[in-house]
Amino acid sequence: MPQRQHDNETLADLTRQQPLELRLVMAMAGEREMNAREQQVLEKLQAVRGESLFADMLYALTRKSFPTKQAKTLWAEIGDHRGKLKKLLGRDPGVTLAAHDYLANVSGLLKGAGVIEEQKFQTLATSASRDGLTGLYDKTTFARILGDELSRQARYGRPVTLAMIDIDHFKKLNDTFGHADGDVVLAQVAEVIAKQARTSDSCGRFGGEEFGVVLPEVDANAGLALAERIRSAVEAAFGTTPYKVTVSVGVATGTPGVHADDLVRAADGALYEAKRGGRNKVAVAKEIVTNI
Repeated sequence: MPQRQHDNETLADLTRQQPLELRLVMAMAGEREMNAREQQVLEKLQAVRGESLFADMLYALTRKSFPTKQAKTLWAEIGDHRGKLKKLLGRDPGVTLAAHDYLANVSGLLKGAGVIEEQKFQTLATSASRDGLTGLYDKTTFARILGDELSRQARYGRPVTLAMIDIDHFKKLNDTFGHADGDVVLAQVAEVIAKQARTSDSCGRFGGEEFGVVLPEVDANAGLALAERIRSAVEAAFGTTPYKVTVSVGVATGTPGVHADDLVRAADGALYEAKRGGRNKVAVAKEIVTNI
């Protein structure tokens, strides 16, 4: 079977036979970036399902079926409710929480579901906090984890190291091989990073082709060693592929009292030092400047 025909049939399976994935609904609601594959699926869904897509989205969020016309109206009302909650809470509650709160506590359409069962809530929370392409923490969750870890370790006077990782010449890779291959590379690099990290570390996709690893209770020397393992492992993983992917890594270590933004800025600065030094290198921030 020709590859293009196989891809079209796979897309048809996704859009006709399977429930809409929660992570895709998150992307459609603007909670994270949509990768090229998801964009393909969405375009096919819009063509095949039409306005029934609103009912599909609500089903993915609530596992409750609504008529198409009602679902379209409810989707708009949930969006308005999400905006009100954002002003009230001072942060975006996300489409999942907004939908459940509106349908259970405002419209009354989810009677008895004012409190989400713990197991279901954990499933929703995990899906919402993960990047759809790589499975790593998304940028918002990663930033929260970094801030929480800095606060926690500050109480005990322990360091936290941040490694920022960027794929070298990624735009050229996309231009040469196409965005679908670029997505494959992103997912594989993420897998390498996760394998090199400890169970106590937190790995996230910081945006585009940039990743981050939070290393609790790790000093600069140990952080440098892990960063070098990641750099070497990525180079080895792609050494026999057409892509020849490498990464540059910037490392910064925060002592008690450092702010997350300052640590990110320092690690990013080290990352670009590695880039300027020829790429496929690791650089360590010499100091962390605090912006008050």
